[in-house]
Amino acid sequence: MKKEKAEIILKKLISLLLLLIVIIVTCFPFLMMFMGSFKEDYEIFSLSPKILPAAGFQLKMYRMLFANWPFVTNMMNSVIVAVSTTALACFFCTAAGFTFAKYQFPFKNVLFIITLSSLMIPLETRLVPTYLLVKQMGGVNHLWSMILPNAIPAFGIFMMRQFASGTVPQETMEAARIEGARENQILMRIGFPMLKPAIVSLAILTFMNTWNEFLWPIIITTKKEKLTVTALLRSIGDVSMNGNYGVLLAAAALSALPILGLYLIFHNQMIDGIVEGTGKE
Repeated sequence: MKKEKAEIILKKLISLLLLLIVIIVTCFPFLMMFMGSFKEDYEIFSLSPKILPAAGFQLKMYRMLFANWPFVTNMMNSVIVAVSTTALACFFCTAAGFTFAKYQFPFKNVLFIITLSSLMIPLETRLVPTYLLVKQMGGVNHLWSMILPNAIPAFGIFMMRQFASGTVPQETMEAARIEGARENQILMRIGFPMLKPAIVSLAILTFMNTWNEFLWPIIITTKKEKLTVTALLRSIGDVSMNGNYGVLLAAAALSALPILGLYLIFHNQMIDGIVEGTGKE
């Protein structure tokens, strides 16, 4: 018995040690990014770098960031684009996924396969036709051009369809019809409430992906004040090649805070929603 207990304790210690190593490896770059935002270039590129800034936690780089770049405007652009895209994706993906899961209609399987097949098309192959279409619609340098192309992600439809298949009982829908409920009422009063865990998961994933979107905002936007904050980092990086890398690190640290905070607050709901969607206990 003592030997078995010792083996169990040893396994737990090894697991904790491995977990600690993973945490350190994962968090160390973020720590260096944050500390680097308070350092001069000679400290950042020193052959014997130190974690803490030599001059203390001075806000010089942050003041230079706000003085030389429209960072607040770009942050607001990111908030508008991410929130709008998330809201549209949650509504339309839930409606489409619910329809695929609970209704029968002509060419249902064909349409669902076409939807899934779009996941296999690389983003790079869609950039030129999407740009030409948005340009013809007058969307260059407009925030809506960064919202609409990502408003109905195929992954979201697939996720909501899988979740609705095992979560919303057909009997509940039939009972609602007997009571006189219309199909849109069934969706709004039965579908959406029962799919809430999956909607929360989809909202978090969509918000994170939209906030981190880099390539498309750069392509569709030519004005600095119309960029999202993630795309602005590229412009700051180009200027930082001549010095003041701390400004770039300060911008990166601030742009990462909303997404880190969102994940820390809602990560349990996201994981629960994904697990429930797989049908596992």
